[in-house]
Amino acid sequence: MPRIKFWQLWWACVAALAASYPISAWATEQLIESKVLPAPFLLSWTGVWVFSAAGGLCAAFVKIPEIDVRFYYPSLAKALIGLFSGVALSLAIDVFSESQSGALPLFALLAGLFSAPLVAGTQVWISNQKRINKTLNQAVRKRTGFDTSIDDDFQVDTDYKKGGSDDSANLS
Repeated sequence: MPRIKFWQLWWACVAALAASYPISAWATEQLIESKVLPAPFLLSWTGVWVFSAAGGLCAAFVKIPEIDVRFYYPSLAKALIGLFSGVALSLAIDVFSESQSGALPLFALLAGLFSAPLVAGTQVWISNQKRINKTLNQAVRKRTGFDTSIDDDFQVDTDYKKGGSDDSANLS
């Protein structure tokens, strides 16, 4: 496997950014000239952004020790998760509803407030390495019958073994 040094990767990223700048500048110019921006970037969506940010900031004050231990900056993480969750839910409501809803800022506030701890908790729950190993071990055992666990943290289900003592008595 080739070894890539950090400075080589850095220069490759700078070259990619320099090469993609003209395309992004042209696309931005086309959007500005057409004066048609998509829904979350309209001036009328300022309330949604403000209420989403407020919901995210309120969610930053919800302290859950099991979740906060796993993040480097839990308040910042919950504020950003709340901001983008609120905007995303408001965008989904706007797209899937036929009429313009005046309650989008309220939905943004509630989504920002309640979804940040839920999403952060889900991320912590999913990223638990023991849980990942257990799930993968169960999937491999179900497909192949082999136990791939490397430690004694999990109970090994021996029902998958064939030819136990009951079966050997039936064969003779």
